[in-house]
Amino acid sequence: MKQKNQVSILISAIILLGILATLFLSYSTYSNIIRDDILNISKLSSTNIYSEIDNELTKPIFVGLTMANDSFVKNWLVQEETRSDSEIISYLEGIRNKYHYHSVFLVSDSTKKYFHYNGLFKTITPEDAHDIWYYQFSNQNVLYLLDVDRDEVDHQLLTIFVNCKISDSTGHQLGVTGVGVEMGYVQKLLSDFEKNYQLEAFLVDENGLVQAHTNAAYIENRNINDEGLYQDIGPSIYGKLDSINVFDGEDSHSGQYVISHYIEELNWYLIVRKDTSILTKSFNEQLYYDFFIIVLVLASVILIVTKILKKHEDQLNQIALVDSLGILNNRKGFDHRLKDILAKSETLWSVFLMDLDHFKQVNDQHGHIQGDKVLKHVMTISNSTLSEHLITRWGGDEFSGIIYTSGIEAETILENLRQTIANDPMLIKFNVTVSIGLSEATLLDTEDTIIKRADKALYQAKSEGKNKVVRL
Repeated sequence: MKQKNQVSILISAIILLGILATLFLSYSTYSNIIRDDILNISKLSSTNIYSEIDNELTKPIFVGLTMANDSFVKNWLVQEETRSDSEIISYLEGIRNKYHYHSVFLVSDSTKKYFHYNGLFKTITPEDAHDIWYYQFSNQNVLYLLDVDRDEVDHQLLTIFVNCKISDSTGHQLGVTGVGVEMGYVQKLLSDFEKNYQLEAFLVDENGLVQAHTNAAYIENRNINDEGLYQDIGPSIYGKLDSINVFDGEDSHSGQYVISHYIEELNWYLIVRKDTSILTKSFNEQLYYDFFIIVLVLASVILIVTKILKKHEDQLNQIALVDSLGILNNRKGFDHRLKDILAKSETLWSVFLMDLDHFKQVNDQHGHIQGDKVLKHVMTISNSTLSEHLITRWGGDEFSGIIYTSGIEAETILENLRQTIANDPMLIKFNVTVSIGLSEATLLDTEDTIIKRADKALYQAKSEGKNKVVRL
């Protein structure tokens, strides 16, 4: 049994190791494939986002620059003192109706009047904090600039303004004009991409300050240079030479892909961050689930096989205990039961030995086939009479057994068996009777002592004329 268990454990261990090796190879192979797929999808997604953002924010730049170079606008600013405000307002309204931008504006450098498509809004001054943008932009050596600010004209709505300088032929600044794109529109674009591709996408300037994000609280408040992930990447995230910059997070930021695109027309950077840890976790959970199922199936198979083997082993053991004539257990079955009853120190039980009288004459006169028939008949009678006790074939024409009661009661039971055999018509024909030796067990008995007493009693029964029961 111990050897069988060791073999089962060894086979199970080999199968389990094979499964673990397969899972490990699958994990190594497919995790790399998945990461590569995620990277390629992320790159493709970021390219799509870049194209969409570039398209949506570049168009207003072209519109603003077109307005800044419009001869009508320039002539009107030069002749502002003699021209009607309604002319420029109508012009701005026409641009608004044509392109449907959230804001269309013009600021005159000479009068500092701020015109909106719906009228004259205000006169700007350096003292007004809302007007600082104009003076800062005027001092910069750029033709246009994107500026995220609150739109005073429209309830402080967060807007991406495209500010374009209007200059005459000598380069003298006549004013500033441009359009404003509602931040919510850009946020909607970013939000759609984030939902579709399960990533984070936003715009930053060259200093890392967020200019557009689905979370409005981050805009012009969050600086990615203050965050560990982007600090680890360093200045290379602001590279302008490559169309796309890809960074794989390391150390504590593993499982993160960061992709940056420089949008030259905006002078902003599109940042796309893809967290692969969720997919990796899902993949690992699936592996754990598969492993659990495999182990469960393996355990079930081993359990079933073990039960089948145990059943067959029990059957083989049972067969091994049965006598060749197939009616009673053999001596091995008797020895096994005797050891068991002695180990349990049970009381009130007796051992007997039984021998067929005159059986040799049956074999000599009628042959062994008839002898076997006589043996089978005696076995059948004995097995029926002692159905609640044990009787086994000791060997040849000798039998042994255990009666689960005291010696006196056992003697009565065995005497009944002796008389049944003595009065059986078939056995009378062959003059076959039985002699039985019986002994009640004591607490001090061993296998040898109890059998020796029963054997002595049998010898006495034979010596006293056979066909009797003797108890010692």
